[in-house]
Amino acid sequence: MTPPQSLDARDLFDRWKSSLRGFWRLWRRPVVPVRGLDVRHLNAIAVLLACGSTAAVGIMLDEPGFEWSRTLSPPVIHVFAQITRLGDSLYVFALTVAAAAAAVGLRGRGRGWRFDMAMGVVASRAMYLFVVAAGSGLASQFLKHLFGRARPQLHAKYPDMIGLYHFDLLSIWASYASFPSGHAVTAFAMAAALAFMSPRVGWPLLLVACAVGLSRVAIGSHYPSDVVAGAGLGVASAVVARAAFARRRIVFEKTPRGVRLRGAGVVAAALRRR
Repeated sequence: MTPPQSLDARDLFDRWKSSLRGFWRLWRRPVVPVRGLDVRHLNAIAVLLACGSTAAVGIMLDEPGFEWSRTLSPPVIHVFAQITRLGDSLYVFALTVAAAAAAVGLRGRGRGWRFDMAMGVVASRAMYLFVVAAGSGLASQFLKHLFGRARPQLHAKYPDMIGLYHFDLLSIWASYASFPSGHAVTAFAMAAALAFMSPRVGWPLLLVACAVGLSRVAIGSHYPSDVVAGAGLGVASAVVARAAFARRRIVFEKTPRGVRLRGAGVVAAALRRR
């Protein structure tokens, strides 16, 4: 095996550009229909979570959740304010872009074909996570400004003017962007997407996502129904993106039993050989 080769900035840029072009060619090739399982899951998530669960939680828990957040002490709120950072989409974008760029830069440097293949898998999975985060984030922003629900802080400050279910449709103001919770969207989208790639981490990530959702209520930024709607939108975004990638046999592929992950174990096997 030849020793690893060094790359200058121009070589790295050309390598990244070539990889993006290759990904785009894969994306544009004829798709493989993925029917049945994903469509049913998507319908269940959209109908049950986005409609039934959100409405039920809004009726039963929005007011108790709002009152509970007002009873918390400043130290407790500070703890929840740190937890809520885990749902910041900027971290997701930074990490996925860095992972994809690093993986592409490490390929073709004389480390062997197994290592190069593993880095390709890492780059494609990072791209999937990026697409999930971007897609769910755009959908979240659209719904936020479409519904224009007033945040709990406004209700607390102007209880006679701003009710618990105050909506200002097509609002552009951040104070009227409570529904759905963007942090919950990101947290649950990433939990679902990573669980699709590694089911063993699914439950721990789900618990983290639930903690992020609870923190949004605790610090007074959202109502419980905003969090539930965000959770449904996040999971739905991961499912839709998975189906789109599977149709193109990128990261996932269609099987008679549904959709499965491609390249399972490739990264771990390549790293063990180092």
